[in-house]
Amino acid sequence: MYHRIADIPGDRNSLPVEKFIEQLEYLHHNGYQTVTMNDVYMHYTKQKKLPTKSVLLTFDDGYKDNYITALPLLKKYKMSAVVFPISNWIGRENQWEDFHKAATLTMTLDELKSWQKNGMEIASHTVNHPFLSTCKGSQLQAELLESKNYLSKELNTSIDFLCYPYGNFNKETMLIAKNVGYKAAFAIFDQVPLWNINLFALPRIQISSRQSLNEFKLKVSKIHTIFIVMRQLERWIKILRQK
Repeated sequence: MYHRIADIPGDRNSLPVEKFIEQLEYLHHNGYQTVTMNDVYMHYTKQKKLPTKSVLLTFDDGYKDNYITALPLLKKYKMSAVVFPISNWIGRENQWEDFHKAATLTMTLDELKSWQKNGMEIASHTVNHPFLSTCKGSQLQAELLESKNYLSKELNTSIDFLCYPYGNFNKETMLIAKNVGYKAAFAIFDQVPLWNINLFALPRIQISSRQSLNEFKLKVSKIHTIFIVMRQLERWIKILRQK
């Protein structure tokens, strides 16, 4: 899980381009192959085999630097990726964040279309980027359905997959996502069960600006899940002790 590819001091979600190149080179030279969202879906629903070293690269929010900086590098290393734009913030400044971050632009519709033409994927990231577990009833359905319909119409493509803003969701979110026609939804590692796969709570590995290459190697290895499980257990034990 990536966000920006830019050197922004103090922003953990902005990965300097040098580190992104370093990571792509590692994947490329060590036999990793990028797969699509549908490849992942078919793997879990139809037992379709994936390459031994598979990786799905995702970009949240649809920042313009994904198009300007990341896309040429992805093409250079013959890799694909998916971007999750926020439908109400396409081609606009990132004012939805309100975290005292410097303003930057997101990809326009034309850039999203070009992203597709270059072999990349697009999926939904809601209309306004809210914490979905706080949305109720019609508001929750609108965030999921309207973004799906808008992207499908403007980009002339089927929008079958969803990414939860902030990795935040609950049972109602998963149910409505399924009911409005998504095939699966992506979260992050922190809020998903790791002992079984739920198509509407697929875990992703966050890559931060502070990531060293050795940490990146660990994160794309099969043993990384063991460390995630240990971290979850540690958190649960801490919560139980506080009760």
